[in-house]
Amino acid sequence: MARVRRSNYRQPVTPKGIEAVEKGTLEWFDTEMYSNLNTEMLEEYLDHKNRKESFVKSHFSWAKLLFIVLVVGLPFTVISQYIALKIGLVTGGAFYVSYLVGMWRRWKPTQVNIASGSATATDRTITGFVFTFPAIYLLAQSSQYVMADGNPLIPYEMIESTNIVPLAIVASFFASLMGLMYFIIFRRLWLVEDPLPAPGFQAFVKLLDISNNLSEGGVKHAFRSIKLVFYSFLGMFAFAFLRDFPLGSDKTSLLTKFMNAVGLSSIYTHGRIHTPYLVPEWTHISYEFTGIGFAIGWFLKFRSAFIVAAGSFVTWFFIVPMVYFLDVPIYIPVLEGIAGTGYISVSVIPEYIGPELKPYIPYPSPAFGAAQGIAKIIAIGAILGGGSTALIKMLPTFKTVLTDITKTSGGEKREWVPGKGWYEWPTQHIWIVAGTAFVLIFLTFWLFGGFPWLASLAFSGLLVLLTFMLGAIAVKISGEVGTTPVSGTSFLTLLLLFGVFTLTNSVVKFQGGKSEIILMALVGTTVFGSAISLSSEIMWDFKAGLYAGTRPMHLIKGESVAILIGTPAAALAAAFFSSQLASGALALEAPQAHAFAVFVQILAGGKIMFSIFFLGMFIGFTVEMLIGMGTAFGLGMYLPLQYTLMMITGGAAREVWERKYLNAKAKREGWEENKKTFKLLDSYMIMTGVYIAEAIIGTLLAIWLVLPFS
Repeated sequence: MARVRRSNYRQPVTPKGIEAVEKGTLEWFDTEMYSNLNTEMLEEYLDHKNRKESFVKSHFSWAKLLFIVLVVGLPFTVISQYIALKIGLVTGGAFYVSYLVGMWRRWKPTQVNIASGSATATDRTITGFVFTFPAIYLLAQSSQYVMADGNPLIPYEMIESTNIVPLAIVASFFASLMGLMYFIIFRRLWLVEDPLPAPGFQAFVKLLDISNNLSEGGVKHAFRSIKLVFYSFLGMFAFAFLRDFPLGSDKTSLLTKFMNAVGLSSIYTHGRIHTPYLVPEWTHISYEFTGIGFAIGWFLKFRSAFIVAAGSFVTWFFIVPMVYFLDVPIYIPVLEGIAGTGYISVSVIPEYIGPELKPYIPYPSPAFGAAQGIAKIIAIGAILGGGSTALIKMLPTFKTVLTDITKTSGGEKREWVPGKGWYEWPTQHIWIVAGTAFVLIFLTFWLFGGFPWLASLAFSGLLVLLTFMLGAIAVKISGEVGTTPVSGTSFLTLLLLFGVFTLTNSVVKFQGGKSEIILMALVGTTVFGSAISLSSEIMWDFKAGLYAGTRPMHLIKGESVAILIGTPAAALAAAFFSSQLASGALALEAPQAHAFAVFVQILAGGKIMFSIFFLGMFIGFTVEMLIGMGTAFGLGMYLPLQYTLMMITGGAAREVWERKYLNAKAKREGWEENKKTFKLLDSYMIMTGVYIAEAIIGTLLAIWLVLPFS
């Protein structure tokens, strides 16, 4: 007897859903579709249906694609990059603007799906250039990151001589294409056979539903959904404006002015209620009023939101206090040249914050020192441990899919529909793109960048492998909790590249020594960050497209063009912003870039505590084996407490609403399943408005900040 495959994600199928599937009457956007999301039966049914009907239903237009990419996606590669460096969050403004354009023009839902995916792909090419790339310039130009001898870790002339911007453009383009090609495999695993929950995708499907009603003239049917989205959007937008928008000569938001006026400035910052920054020793407690976090928690539901939040609880209520009470030392490189040693115990951090040393201490309190210097490393290990264990558990499934790809050919291939053409992008192109990327990246870094041939060869090989392995982990986490762990997986990549380049240096020397090793590792990590972001991003487009009838072939075609256009713009903007950031000309927070700069300093000094890294791997392994969500738990350990607390608030709110109102009222009044589903869809509409409001206000804020009179 064949073993029944278990799943942590599948939802139960409704009786009417089973009946509609068996009869073949279930259609896109009908009530039974919404009642059976993430059941596997629905996804396999729709995938089979799309293979037959999407050749007529899915509409691809080069004119609409290029219009959206150039008019929406391309400007957002600059806008989103600025706001990400400003506040540390990559917003989804391009996605929502493209949806609005599509609905305004009354495009078919498949056209909106393709256009919005392409706009977002253009926008997401910035990811690695936001998180990692600025660290290169910080280490070369900023006095905050000089080493113990007072010199920068990376000489600025080395940046110019190695042509890192053209190198990053070429490598990012091919690595991002690999991310798209690899997702041909991931799509079958995590969207059809064992669909990931992808909390928040319901909002995107409902937006496509609205565009479907508008394109077919069903304005009255769409109006109620639009009204719910509009009201919740308006409420969240108003709150976000009061919370975030800088006004007056002091560039302070109205809510911040109010909090300052009533004497709460020490416990309130940018929408967060927290313990005072200079006070906490054993931990730091913070709660952020963010609509995106609440909406993701609502879509995620309480159990999954709690697992993510539990990771944060372990970090802030166990690891950080233990580091403080055990007086564990952390390493700050610049102190070696000033205080005689780079190691300090977290408990004495306040003693070091004097006028002469304050610019060199990245932590305002012992709790922050423990979190950044110890807990983050454990969290990165947990992400790797949980993700690697999950992939090992899925090896039989990977084997089945790969066998299906390699043993069939021509008309027998699953992506080919006889008599109609390619449903998915040809799987043999995976090997073509990977092989091309391997050769061109090797030659570019060796001949054009001037890096050693052996290191260039090792890097191109690792990039092909890591884009698949760590990309799979990132996609799984994104599908579980709605957030892509670019920072966590990028830290792993940086650590691995540094180790490999150090080994190759013993055979073929780097002319610039350790500085050149660090530079190449950071460029490589930049490339990787953009690649896995694109791999994760297309999951959401494929997910929505499955329920709308879009051909996956069209989505990959559109996003490939978007990557070609967006990557050069992202790299050039990054070079400008990074230089301005490092020189102090632009006041940008750039939290991820600063974190990478600190991590590289520790790495260069050989001060990594591998014991706590392996402890994190063990934690991720254990949680994955116990509950099957080790990656989500590890991400929770890495995320700020204030964000995961808002996620669990959203999950708890839905749990209470469903139990105390929806289920109770449905039982009391004898509702049919359809009516109950419509009420749940109403909540999706409300959360959709909440979800997009912060992205839009963030976009407007970015535009406002770059205006000369702001």
